[in-house]
Amino acid sequence: MVNEKKISSGFIYFFGAFGGILFGYDIGVMTGALPFLQHDWNLQNNPGAIGWITSSLMFGAIFGGAMAGQLSDRLGRRKMILISSIIFAFGSILAGISPHNGILFMIVARILLGLAVGAASALVPAYMSEMAPARLRGRLSGINQTMIVSGMLLSYIVAYLLKDLPGTMAWRLMLSLAAVPALILFIGVSRLPESPRFLIKNNKMDEARRVLGYIRPNKEQIDSEITQIQETVKEEEKVNQKASWGTLLSNKYRYLVMAGVGVAAFQQFQGANAIFYYIPMIVEKATG
Repeated sequence: MVNEKKISSGFIYFFGAFGGILFGYDIGVMTGALPFLQHDWNLQNNPGAIGWITSSLMFGAIFGGAMAGQLSDRLGRRKMILISSIIFAFGSILAGISPHNGILFMIVARILLGLAVGAASALVPAYMSEMAPARLRGRLSGINQTMIVSGMLLSYIVAYLLKDLPGTMAWRLMLSLAAVPALILFIGVSRLPESPRFLIKNNKMDEARRVLGYIRPNKEQIDSEITQIQETVKEEEKVNQKASWGTLLSNKYRYLVMAGVGVAAFQQFQGANAIFYYIPMIVEKATG
């Protein structure tokens, strides 16, 4: 069990947010790899293939994010993050060893990566919010965002360091090295405890109390939080028995759903993804 030795709250929060590195690295790595890949596979006049290779990650992330919630309710947040890191490492290596002109192979590998990225992007904020006390949740969600942009920065640095390698080796290494942070995440999260909320929901009260003992300063706070989580779980179970997809469109929730979906949609429509993925090609086309 991961709970035999006391684990510092800093270690828990750091590796709880580390999944953001994977998300950021894989957003950014294609920025550096794409110019080399396009020249190696002669894709300059095949924008459809470039678009599919690039966006297939997000296609997989749709399904990874959608499945992660239900699976984590059954298996646990920690276990699902571990599974996501394994899938991510496997997908990274597959992308790096794609056969020459293996466009379909690369797309499938990127979709597999997307499953892991989508799951991690859904699970990491949930895990962090369930581990952190209320007063720290905003700050810790900021750590997750910092991890995402740090992953992007890391991918740019790796691309810069590898740019002088032969073209076919450069992009393959850029993509394959994403397996390294995935391995670090797996090792770190394997030492983390499960979310206390998941443990309480599954009637593992002693384990939940032990986990909260790592990250809450006093016994009274632990007892109070356990009671609060139990009440929330009971309330959710009552709501879930009555809820359906139609509930999302009811007057009570319609505007909340529109706000949540709208914020997520406009984050994509505002165009930053085009910059993340295609800026070297845009600059090359503009300046020669």
